[in-house]
Amino acid sequence: MERKEEINDVQNEVEMAVPDEKSTGKKNRKEKKEKAGGSERKHSITWNRNMKTLRNGSYSVAISAVVIVVVVLLNMIVAQIPTKYTQFDISTGKLYTIGDDTINALEKLDSDITIYHVVQSGNEDSNIEKLLEQYEANSKHIKVVKKDPVVYPSFVTSYSEEGLSENSLIVECGERNKVIAYSSIYETTIDYSTYQQSVSGFDGEGQITSAISYVTSDSLPVVYYVEGHNEVSIPSGLQDRVEKANIELKALSLLTADEVPEDAAGLLMNSPEADYSKEEVKKIEEYLAKGGRAMILTDYIGKDLPNYQSILAAYGVEVTDGIVVENDKNHYVQMPYYLVPNINYAEVTSGMTGGSQYVLLSGCQGFSTSEDVRDTVNVSEILTTSDDAYVKPDPEKMTTYEKEDGDEDGPFAVAALISEVISIADGDLEDDTAKTTDGSEEASESASAQQEAGNTKETRIVCFASSSILDESFNNSVADGNYTLYTNSLNWLVDTDEAATVSIASKSMETQYLTVTAARGVFFAIILCIVLPVACLVVGGVICYRRKRR
Repeated sequence: MERKEEINDVQNEVEMAVPDEKSTGKKNRKEKKEKAGGSERKHSITWNRNMKTLRNGSYSVAISAVVIVVVVLLNMIVAQIPTKYTQFDISTGKLYTIGDDTINALEKLDSDITIYHVVQSGNEDSNIEKLLEQYEANSKHIKVVKKDPVVYPSFVTSYSEEGLSENSLIVECGERNKVIAYSSIYETTIDYSTYQQSVSGFDGEGQITSAISYVTSDSLPVVYYVEGHNEVSIPSGLQDRVEKANIELKALSLLTADEVPEDAAGLLMNSPEADYSKEEVKKIEEYLAKGGRAMILTDYIGKDLPNYQSILAAYGVEVTDGIVVENDKNHYVQMPYYLVPNINYAEVTSGMTGGSQYVLLSGCQGFSTSEDVRDTVNVSEILTTSDDAYVKPDPEKMTTYEKEDGDEDGPFAVAALISEVISIADGDLEDDTAKTTDGSEEASESASAQQEAGNTKETRIVCFASSSILDESFNNSVADGNYTLYTNSLNWLVDTDEAATVSIASKSMETQYLTVTAARGVFFAIILCIVLPVACLVVGGVICYRRKRR
């Protein structure tokens, strides 16, 4: 029995060890089925991912297309907006920006003007092209047309027989035209140490505005400069500025002329070294008494010029004997007689007040206003010294700049505007206005009545107490402040209903230097040489001390 049980146990173990073929087949089929299902699920997931990616890609493409269309439409809309609203001039000298004087001139235009830009396509000067866009954008009467000199050779020769270089301009209004050569748009200087030429200024706005004024004016003013007394000459640079304002300059000898010419829009009397004769003064006084205009410059020359100074005295302006010396360091540069005067508000100083620009004069005489003058005369001081100024009566023998006994106290005017409204009835000055010296109320009331009736003219005089207003080096030291005031004053003189002038200064392309008064120079020296080094030492000491304490 025991033997039989052992045999049964062995059989059972063998049966347990041998796998069931049927169950094994089921298991294999199940595993295969599971593998097939997993493969199908993976394929389904991959398909879903691809479809999702495709949908997302299509959405992105659609959004991109919409954005591109919107950008193109915006560019097309913006392209129609005038460039003055879409472009900003960030150049140092504002080369592409037109000034207020030009804008005012364009606003007054009532005639159509064509500006021909003579240039081949692709050779345009970018400065000129951008500037022309500003003119076209600021006036509906301005039209810019490009003309290729190769394609239209006869067009160019019809305006200039000698031909024009590329980027030259032709400004035309009706039958009047003016050619602006490319060489006149850019100013150049020569370094005589190396004999190299460099561009120093861009005069595009000045030349174009001047040309517009020329072609739209029926008549141009003529200003005569008096000669024959060793007067100070007008520098070429300033002459160009005056001519750019469409003012013609002519010489006048009062010794040989019977009178001041009838076409004179003004007289320039530039600080003579020899006195005028009484006959010459009489001719000037007769001219001024009829509503004439004059600019009078004076200088201390060590001798009296009674006849010359009597012209100003007739309008209540007295000239001091000597030169003005400043004791206020905020009103001079380097030397006490290099004056930086206060600029008072007036029509000719518009845009120059408040420290925006300076004027530099040297060796100034002083002007004082007399109360014993006609009520019809108006004197406006445009340049004045400080209260600490005084006059050295004999500068040739001066031993100190300090104030001494006998030195006349300031303040003084060193530039002034004089105006007087006068009657022109019967072509002569009425006795109750210009020839009246007692300042009666009847004269003033009569002048007012005449002015209201339109039977009046206005005498205008500008006087400067130093001819250094003409000096180019002084002008450069104050970034064109002197010439700006001079041309503004000249424009004010000749400005009438028949002829209005405007002159735009060229824009410098050179490095601008800062003019610092003596007081500011001392201030900056103290800050840079004392305050900042001491502050650095103190801060460094505090930092070292705190680190050691740690």
